[in-house]
Amino acid sequence: MEGDYEYPRHQHTNYEVILVDRGPYRCELNGEQLTLVAGQVLVLKPGDWHQDHLRDGQRHYVLHFRLAGHAAGEHAPALFRNGCLPSDQISVGNYSRETFFLRELRREAEEGAPHSPAVQDSLLEALFWRIARGLSPSALSDELLHLPRDEAKREALAGAFSKHIKDSPTVQQLAREAGMSARHFTTLTRQIFGKGPARFLLELKLQRAEEMLRYQGLRVKEVSEELGFANPYHFSRAFRRVLGRPPSVR
Repeated sequence: MEGDYEYPRHQHTNYEVILVDRGPYRCELNGEQLTLVAGQVLVLKPGDWHQDHLRDGQRHYVLHFRLAGHAAGEHAPALFRNGCLPSDQISVGNYSRETFFLRELRREAEEGAPHSPAVQDSLLEALFWRIARGLSPSALSDELLHLPRDEAKREALAGAFSKHIKDSPTVQQLAREAGMSARHFTTLTRQIFGKGPARFLLELKLQRAEEMLRYQGLRVKEVSEELGFANPYHFSRAFRRVLGRPPSVR
């Protein structure tokens, strides 16, 4: 900041991270006055009313982001529980070193190099979890608190399917290996991946098939046999139905 400035009161539509590099940083959040020193982070959420009291010589980084579900249309988790206090939105700790992530995010945005969006997503995910673990657990939503557990379930289920990508197991077999009933296994697969076990395994097979055709130069018949399809005709029909084109088109 060069000079003093009162940023008008405004309401946020997305999340915003404010990392104070040179403080103090003062603002009003939902009617409460807050002061942050260098190294502290404030996380604003959608719906928050916020006003900055900016002063000469201070410096802070600002990053806007949104949370999304794993798949298109999937419900996005909330970061904070309803009714959390403004002071609970300050992440405890010294985040001065985390300015690295923000500088790298900016560099990737400016360079626009190949795969820059993927690099930015990875940087932001690492920064997000470092900041989130500094927030009071009592202020976090149940969805976020349970997210590590849910991610473990997701990985365990995905691993169970991946082991059988070259054969055609029954739901009962998959469920038995996962240590649960077939009904619970099916319900959990639908909850986590948005589709039933048979459809999810088929899509995994076809993703692998596309890689084998495109990058390994294998023929349709070879891929069909490798991935346990009944015959090349069955494989080609499934490939066209799910991916919208025949496997011969690469």
